Amino acid sequence: MKRPLCLIALIITALIYLYLELFVSDDLYDHSDAGDGNFLQIEGYVDRKEYRVDYLGEVSPVIYIIPCNRNNLGKNKYIQCYMSNEDYIEPAIGQLVKVAGRKKTFESGRNPGEFDSRLYYSTLKIAYRITKARIEGVGGNKDIFQEGLYRIKYRLESVLDRCLSNEDAAVMKGVILGDKAFMDEDTKRLYKDAGIIHIMAVSGLHISILGMGLYKLLRKIRFPIIPASVLPIAFMYIYGQMCGMSASSVRAIVMFGIRLLAPVLGRTYDLLSALSLAEIMLLIEQPLYLYNSGFLFSFGAILGVTIVAPGIKLKFFSDVLVRMGLLPESEKTGTGSYKMKFADEKVTERELVCEHVLNAFRSGIGIALATLPVYCMYYYTYPIHSLFLNLIVIPVVGILMIIGIITMSFGAVLVFLGAGDIHLLGLPVRMILLFYRFLCSSTVITRRMTWYMGHSGGLRVLVYIVVIGLFVYASFQNKRYCKLLIGAAIIILTFHIGPQLNISMIDVGQGDGIVISSGGRNVLIDGGSTSKKNVGKYQIIPFLKYKGIGSLDAIVLTHEDEDHLSGIMDILDDMEKGGIYVKKLILPEVNETCRGDNYHRLENRAEELKIPVFYINTGERFRIGKTEFLCINPELNMKVEGANAYSTVLFMKHGNFTALLTGDCEQEGQDNIKRVIHNNPDIFNNIDLLKVAHHGSKYTTDTEFLEMIKPRIALISCGEDNRYGHPHSEVLERLADIGTIIYRTDISGEIEVNVIDGGERLKISEFIKYEDARNRH
Repeated sequence: MKRPLCLIALIITALIYLYLELFVSDDLYDHSDAGDGNFLQIEGYVDRKEYRVDYLGEVSPVIYIIPCNRNNLGKNKYIQCYMSNEDYIEPAIGQLVKVAGRKKTFESGRNPGEFDSRLYYSTLKIAYRITKARIEGVGGNKDIFQEGLYRIKYRLESVLDRCLSNEDAAVMKGVILGDKAFMDEDTKRLYKDAGIIHIMAVSGLHISILGMGLYKLLRKIRFPIIPASVLPIAFMYIYGQMCGMSASSVRAIVMFGIRLLAPVLGRTYDLLSALSLAEIMLLIEQPLYLYNSGFLFSFGAILGVTIVAPGIKLKFFSDVLVRMGLLPESEKTGTGSYKMKFADEKVTERELVCEHVLNAFRSGIGIALATLPVYCMYYYTYPIHSLFLNLIVIPVVGILMIIGIITMSFGAVLVFLGAGDIHLLGLPVRMILLFYRFLCSSTVITRRMTWYMGHSGGLRVLVYIVVIGLFVYASFQNKRYCKLLIGAAIIILTFHIGPQLNISMIDVGQGDGIVISSGGRNVLIDGGSTSKKNVGKYQIIPFLKYKGIGSLDAIVLTHEDEDHLSGIMDILDDMEKGGIYVKKLILPEVNETCRGDNYHRLENRAEELKIPVFYINTGERFRIGKTEFLCINPELNMKVEGANAYSTVLFMKHGNFTALLTGDCEQEGQDNIKRVIHNNPDIFNNIDLLKVAHHGSKYTTDTEFLEMIKPRIALISCGEDNRYGHPHSEVLERLADIGTIIYRTDISGEIEVNVIDGGERLKISEFIKYEDARNRH
């Protein structure tokens, strides 16, 4: 059988995937008795160490310990310790240490799209984190090899700090040494949104420059083939160890090793067989890599270049080049490829450049098709402009890396000689990175060229892969319909038919955030939290991307309290950088004396971003898609003591479905809406859905109010174990007494209500399943 390793890799991958999906649950995770915040003392060996920037912007030492007692760690191996800077004495790798600090477990996420840190760190075999850790004892011998690599790495990083600005040094640490820890969030986002963050991964590019460069040099100076092959492999292994041995670097080093050893062993190098062997090795070591986006991107990119790209015909683009006079007519074949040339035929430099550009673009499309499922499963957006940016960026990365290594080498010599300011040495690196920033910095291009695909599940991905496989087969058979298969595959993967009306209460902790989608249009009602930092960045925006929402037709702020506002400010900051677009802002129209600092801060921010601001009061209406909203609070120019009382209260109607969204309405506001409801009993009786006011506070949602509306379903947004005790038992009893079904974000995470058949049927789903929720409480 030709390429048996490929078949074996395919079978192993399928078996591991089925095993993970059907049989594996919590045995992969930490099961120690101590929970969050508990004080721990552990003994173990230092496996590796690094420095990282924490959420306060401070550089903290981090060590990874293999504990002596590994009971209750599941399949995990390490404990990550964020060390206190106070009185910190750095241990050597390999030494036995006793560490004490507070345990911090990793969370799985409580909303669709939210980062699953528990799964991510389990992929790295890290069980949990200890914060503010202190070393209480050190003993044993150090690992001279690993400690030496660590010292070399940070000595080189210190040279980059001397040669470059902080921002440029942080980027080059990622490009050359695979260390992204010092990159600021704006730079990471810039590269990620442009689709070029992959240049930070130690992978095939580094191998081709460093490993193959060394191999060719040794062969040129007439080294025998065996040492000329073994020495570069050993060098790249050491380099990979120094840079952290990510999945992409392991894949590249394994393939590089096979590439050099194949002639030594008298065998022919086969790229797909080498790729398969690397995959088998990685998955046996860590099955959870199947859920790691970096692993999937690394292997998907190679498959895209080797399998998908050759089947892509660029007849249209080659025709354009012919019409422009850049390619001669005689060189182009009917399929858009080129005839084989004889040795004595002259090929102009212009033709070589054009052919190189076409091949690069073909490879880019192949990589895009192969990695599109990864974007759908983990990022939910695709930067279309990356197809063109990478044509420029990838060739220049090689130059950047070579210049960076030269800069770092000369810088190390100058530092050793005691030179002062050596920033001039880093000028070429600075110019290239400025060029990259220029290419990536257009927010208009980022917004217009970012495709918000939304999430696609496993079945869609499987069908997509099958159809792309059929395309590859059909293209080599020169079937005319092969292009249609690409279109069909993309539609299958990314086209979503949504319900008539979708209401999603996001779990924002102690706060509110509701996304309503109707007829392809979307509105966010509130978005804030007092228990979660940057709730817009880490919960709301990822949720919107997961749903494929690239623009909000409106944001409604019910009142200006931080637990309803903070995430909205994050969304507006995101919009300024080319993110999700906000078309208008709707605020409660209350007396000027009630409008506090947060109210005016939001108005001013909207004005800066040229977002129209509308004001709403009792009796006014607006529509989102096929859903109508009627405001029943506040009264025009309402004047009250607290912001809660003037909360915007919206009555929502879609076909036969009705809902009442009450913000934090209390006191005068509650009296006002009861008066409106009393005067219109036919409209408000038997409400289908009630968003319970003020997170279930006992000072709202009284018995009289509930008897007037008789809601079938109640949604309560509140944080787990919040200090207010929300929802209060009194409110829960009142709701239960009238037969209302209650859903709570503190138990269920995100809660989704789909309205079907014009309100005749409702489908309600909870992100955290009932059994999981019951086990938590």
